Amino acid sequence: MDENNTLIERLKANDETAYQQLFEIYFKRLHHFAERMVFDTEVAHDLVQDVFISLYENNRKLSAQSNLSAWLFVSVRNSCLKYLRDRKVEDRRNLLYVEATLNSESIEWIDDEELLKKIYLAIENLPDKCRQIAKMRFIKEMKFSEIASELSISENTAKVQVHRAISKIKEQLAADSALFVLFSAYVEYFLE
Repeated sequence: MDENNTLIERLKANDETAYQQLFEIYFKRLHHFAERMVFDTEVAHDLVQDVFISLYENNRKLSAQSNLSAWLFVSVRNSCLKYLRDRKVEDRRNLLYVEATLNSESIEWIDDEELLKKIYLAIENLPDKCRQIAKMRFIKEMKFSEIASELSISENTAKVQVHRAISKIKEQLAADSALFVLFSAYVEYFLE
């Protein structure tokens, strides 16, 4: 029996230490994930806590085939999207893009020309080196090692530039909350 199955069995048996272990392993990551979607630390904390409560209340529904990590992240994502829906994010159509993009790995998936223009414009407004690396990472979907090799820089430098690009792009998109959420969810894939 693998570690995941053992933990599931312990959760189903209401083993308090299993819940503590799961909480210690996942809470910070889930909170960080939620905070990037709802942009509010306290709300993110509450949403993640609610997911753990839901797991506790519905532990009998878990099966040996359940992937706890996937279940937790999907549950938090769904809770965040519900929170955003309930708060009536300005443009309903943009919220639908956010939901779909969470499952996408490419900026090209976004088929709304106006949204893409805003993201591309934000990238174009970056400083030269930062813009070049952002295009390589976000548009060409190059790995950090490939960027580093092509530009004769360290992988670490490429990562730092991508993080700077993300921060600067978010600053530029901050006025459009739905687009900001969309971009924030999208870049998650590119930080790995």
